[in-house]
Amino acid sequence: RSVLSAPSIAPVVRSSLAGMVSPCEQHVGIPAPCALRLAPRMRFRTAVCTVRAQRRVRLARSPASVGANSTAELRGQPDRLVVMTLNLQYFSSYPADGKAAQEALRRATCIGDDEKAADVIAVQEGVADIDVLDAVGYALVACSGNVGKAQSVREMVYSDSVTLKACPEQLRDRLLCNQLYLRKGSGWSLEDSGVERISSDLELRGGGDRCEGRLAVRSMVWARLRRVGREGSVLAMCTHISGGRFEDQYFVQQLAEERRLQTERCVGFFEKQRRGPQDLAVIAGDFNALEEYARDGPMHAYYCFGVAPSAGVKADAEAAGLGTREALEERFKDYMVSPFGALRGAHWAFAYGKEVGVSSSFGHLVDHMATSRPVQVEQCEVKFLTNQKVGNQPPDTELPLTDHNAVKVAFLL
Repeated sequence: RSVLSAPSIAPVVRSSLAGMVSPCEQHVGIPAPCALRLAPRMRFRTAVCTVRAQRRVRLARSPASVGANSTAELRGQPDRLVVMTLNLQYFSSYPADGKAAQEALRRATCIGDDEKAADVIAVQEGVADIDVLDAVGYALVACSGNVGKAQSVREMVYSDSVTLKACPEQLRDRLLCNQLYLRKGSGWSLEDSGVERISSDLELRGGGDRCEGRLAVRSMVWARLRRVGREGSVLAMCTHISGGRFEDQYFVQQLAEERRLQTERCVGFFEKQRRGPQDLAVIAGDFNALEEYARDGPMHAYYCFGVAPSAGVKADAEAAGLGTREALEERFKDYMVSPFGALRGAHWAFAYGKEVGVSSSFGHLVDHMATSRPVQVEQCEVKFLTNQKVGNQPPDTELPLTDHNAVKVAFLL
């Protein structure tokens, strides 16, 4: 275990991608025909970043953050809200030993410790009629599958036979969901909740050996939370943005703006629901991308071997007048990082960056969290629920539950 205590600002060192896999398709488990040299990385059972880290210092010094913290100080101690993001990979990696899995979830959530336990868990790739968190101590408050805004695993992967082989047969036609859970006995109480569809109604067509069909439905589930004595509410949101080796093939045409639009719809929903200046939104989920696109990074490698060679992509590029490889990759870069640009453009602040480590089993940080204004982050930690599949890394956990690590953030409001 490593704790970066104040005033340390040392980052947690992590590796680059070793196998060529899309940042958005770790659950598929099918590496593309490429391998990069994996840089050595420090391995920790729990990677912790404190408010003293560089990113936190910048947030704490912003005017919006100072105002919020000053108000909290006038009331006394600031309110703590602990949020965890968790991709369950539609239980494809979930162990048969339910009791052992439950204990692993209890340790990850820190349930039983009111100071550290997650108040809210944002789940992606859950299954509508499977609830493993109730027995841990969490109540389901929002589920996209309960209101008809979800599709089956089969539909979400465009009936791709190779992908479906990685999914247990009994789960292939179950609804794949975004969900929100609230800790039983939390100081935060539920006021309202719901589900919004954020994906466009599009048909993916274009040939070139690409999967075709209606764009898989994407949703955002939300819950409005309140705490006794606190001005304003907190709107917790969970989403899983479009992307993956099927949908990324259409980045030049139909989906060129889709990832940005989905993010803007989440932001717009909060603005419509906002009731006063003290209201805050926290969005957590799988963004299917790293925050930064580097020419020598994993998204570039994925593009070179998993996207650019597609005959359909080449045809789209010619039709769009993208005559050079550089111009085409620049378009792909814009497509991939557009959710982050949309949030920054709306003056939202990310709770953590690459210093926290990796969240996918392929060495990426694809699970992110952001707030509608800068707020103080007391602690941020990765909870290891998977092992790395590339680079011959030693295991992080003896009992993998999914192909993602959870990320847990404690906010001081």
